[in-house]
Amino acid sequence: MSKSNTRFWDALGKTDPKHTKGFKRAGGFSGTALKPIWIVQRLTETFGPVGEGWGMEEPQFTLVHANDGEVLVYCHVRCWHTNPGQFFYGVGGDKVITKRSSGQLFQDDEAFKKAFTDAVNNAFKFVGVGADVHMGQFDDSKYVDQVAAEFQATAKVEAVAELDEFKAAIDAATTLEQLDVALAKYRPAVDRLAKTNAAQVAAARQHYSAKKGELTKALEPA
Repeated sequence: MSKSNTRFWDALGKTDPKHTKGFKRAGGFSGTALKPIWIVQRLTETFGPVGEGWGMEEPQFTLVHANDGEVLVYCHVRCWHTNPGQFFYGVGGDKVITKRSSGQLFQDDEAFKKAFTDAVNNAFKFVGVGADVHMGQFDDSKYVDQVAAEFQATAKVEAVAELDEFKAAIDAATTLEQLDVALAKYRPAVDRLAKTNAAQVAAARQHYSAKKGELTKALEPA
């Protein structure tokens, strides 16, 4: 098989364990679920912003009334990536009204939203999102540890790169206004990395303070 045929699968197939959660369903079935926002992030990283590089059309919902009073909702949605002509489908479902063991009926006002999310997530399985989870590889603790280490290593490299960019922006600033712009742009990254990359963040902040002092001194009258 040509490598190009699996290019999206290769990019999206591995899942960061910290963005998963276990679940159990009636009948004793259990497994691993991907956090929906993680899927959105991965699709955005790979294809671009939603509506530009990927997206979906208006979802279609179907209600099914069961004999015991329960009401199920199924969502059918057409999704696409790269351009709207490259489309595929997903189906998801949930319960709008659930019958509890006591016999009481419970209404879930988020059932439509959950069915829609389920449908979109199922659609993007076809391009490889979370393939390792769907293929059962998360049942192997050694695999989970390995992939977690890979994502942690990548995060560290990306963190250093962001801080290096911040330092470069500081060096490029020739006015206090430009320095403020650089700080505003990179402050979210600096704050986010304060715990995981404490030494590098401290160095970046010192670099900022030194440059601010230098520019402030240059404005003082001779």
